[in-house]
Formats: sequence, structure tokens, C-alpha cells
Amino acid sequence: MSQHKYDFKNLLIAIVIWEFIFWLVYFSLYYYMSNDVEAFQFETPEFLWGLFLVPILVLGYFNTIRWKNDTLTKLADERLLRYLTFPVSNIKSFLKFFLFRNGLAFLILALANPQYGHGKNKAVHEGIEIMIALDISNSMRALDLDPKMDRLQVAKLSIERLLNNLHGDKVGLVIFAGDAFVQLPLTSDYRAAKMFLYSVRPEMMSNQGTDIGLAIDKCVKSFDMENGVNKAIIVMSDGEDHEGTPEVVAKGAFEHKVIVSTVGVGTPKETPIPNYEDGKINGLKKDENGKTVLTKLNATMLQSIAAAGGGAYVQAEGTYINLEGLLESVKEIEKTEMESVLYVDFEDQYQWFLGIGLLFLLIEFFLTEKRSGIVHKLQEYNG
Repeated sequence: MSQHKYDFKNLLIAIVIWEFIFWLVYFSLYYYMSNDVEAFQFETPEFLWGLFLVPILVLGYFNTIRWKNDTLTKLADERLLRYLTFPVSNIKSFLKFFLFRNGLAFLILALANPQYGHGKNKAVHEGIEIMIALDISNSMRALDLDPKMDRLQVAKLSIERLLNNLHGDKVGLVIFAGDAFVQLPLTSDYRAAKMFLYSVRPEMMSNQGTDIGLAIDKCVKSFDMENGVNKAIIVMSDGEDHEGTPEVVAKGAFEHKVIVSTVGVGTPKETPIPNYEDGKINGLKKDENGKTVLTKLNATMLQSIAAAGGGAYVQAEGTYINLEGLLESVKEIEKTEMESVLYVDFEDQYQWFLGIGLLFLLIEFFLTEKRSGIVHKLQEYNG
């Protein structure tokens, strides 16, 4: 590798590793602080979306060093470059990007203004616990409700609308296909619920198929059955169950005083399922015999589940799901008094993130990419 050019491969590996560590730590801390630390909040959480500018910075960085390498190649051969340019340090180049990228991230966190509360007051409010079971099987990719919006997108919009109409209730999310797992435990933080909802996609479930009974059972196990709070489950699916007997599971849940309602997402008319590759539609999904896989709403199944679970059934009409009847059935459940802790005073913590961010950017400003001293020796040793 020329001393005057960037080691593209090793820089790529180093930054990909750091990006993985950063996002893993970020989402883990956000989840922990939002759900397990009652005294923590972001005053302006909408600024957190700015963190998703970071991948654009990464792409810009690599396009820049690729352009620099190509330009140097066209400028002169290796023998002449030593007289025209100074040797570059890949370590210092990585450090400059590391400082700039993380300095910007800390400034964005400062804009969101993390706050820590003190001065606890206990408050009592009435509510119920609601677990939403969302079908993310491949059939939910069908475009029978709208040519630009698949079943899953329609379901997610309806869940968001449902969250906007809840007050004082706790909500959780289970996603399922052939398997099921808890995407979001019960929480009264509807903003966190929406954030987890936005990230849901079919690729999260490797075991395809549809097991509604397993999803209902997973929802039931997510409840604390001894806390005396009334409970409800809302299943959002196209009803194409390929496993078990979900009506039996719904009936068992109802016998334990958990109401199960269902939402039909799809149309009764058979429709093909788009096949996705690298996030883009590439033809239609085929079975092992090469035939196009068709899907349709099984309203009868979902109605049977709702009847067995003592709940209500509603069905999508285009991109709109009329949740009024379903919400009314949920609201008819007797509210239970739930005690919570409110923090009346919150102290701003943005200054810590602002200080670190400005420090990183200041160091980055004075740091050059020129090889020098111990960094130069290290790079020569590694090279």
C-alpha cells in the first residue's frame, strides 16, 4: 500500500466495527433508560432522528477517500507522489473521522436534552394492559389493500393511531410469524412504543409461516397475571394461520380474564406476494414447484378467534382500519387503578453531551492526516 494513499479496506473494517458497537450500545442504553429508569427522559426526542445522518457521513467519508486515491493515481506514479504530496496516516485519518462523527452524535444528543428527574410524587391513574400481536409473515407483504402500501404498513399505521387514542394504559408488542417474540414489553411510554413499531419488518423473523396461537400465548405470558390489572390482546393479521388451534388458545386466555380481539388486514380476494431482494421487489414469491404463492384474508378464522376470546373483530378497508368499535370494546373493560411515580422536577443534562461533542470537534480540527512520530512507526509496523 502506497504511503500517500488511504488503505480503503482496513479503514472500512475499522469503521464498520465501530458503527456496530455504537448502534448496539445506543439502542441498548435507550431501551434501558426509557423502560427501566423511571426518572429519565428526553425533553426533545425528535432530535434523536438526527443520529440517522451518521450513515450518510460514513458514505461521504468513504467516497471522499476513494476520490482522493483515484485522483492521486491519475496525478502521478508512486515515484513522483513523494515529491508532490505528504504521506498519509490511516490511523490518524480514522481518528479524525471518529472524532468528527462522534462529536456530531454528542451534539445531537445534547439537542435532544437528556433529563434526570428528582422530587418524586406518587400518582394514581386508571388503565388496562394491552398486548398487540402483529403478524410479520411474508403474506403481510401483499399489496391488496393499496398498490403502494402493503398489509404490514397498513397495520403499523393503525397501531400508531391506536396508541394516539390510549390514555393511562400500558401497551406492549409481540411480533410473530412461524415463531413469536416480545418486541416491546408493557410500557406507558407511547413514544418508545412507536419507535419500536417503526423498526418492525418481516426479515426479523427467520421462521416463516403463521402461528397466531403461539402469538396469543406469548402475549398472555407477558402479563403479570397477579397484579389485578385488567388485560386485553389485539391480534393484527391476515388470518392465514398454518399452525395449531388459535381459537383454543384465545378461549384459554379469556378464561383467565384476558380479552382477545382481532383486526383483519387484507382482502378476501387472492393476491400474489411480492418477492423482495435487498429491500427491493424482484418478481413474485414462488413455491417449491415454481408456482406463484397466493394469499387472501381469512376473516372467518379471525372472527372465530375474537369470539372465543370474548373480543371484537374489525377489518381493514383500503388503507384505513376503523378502530372505533375495537376501541370501544377495549374501553368497556373495567379500568384498574394503577399507581405510578411522577417526577415533578427534571434537571437538564445536555451540557455534558455538548461539552464532549465540542471537545471532539476541537481535537478533530487540529488533527492532521499527515504521518508523524509514533503513529507513523505504528503504521509502518502494521503495514
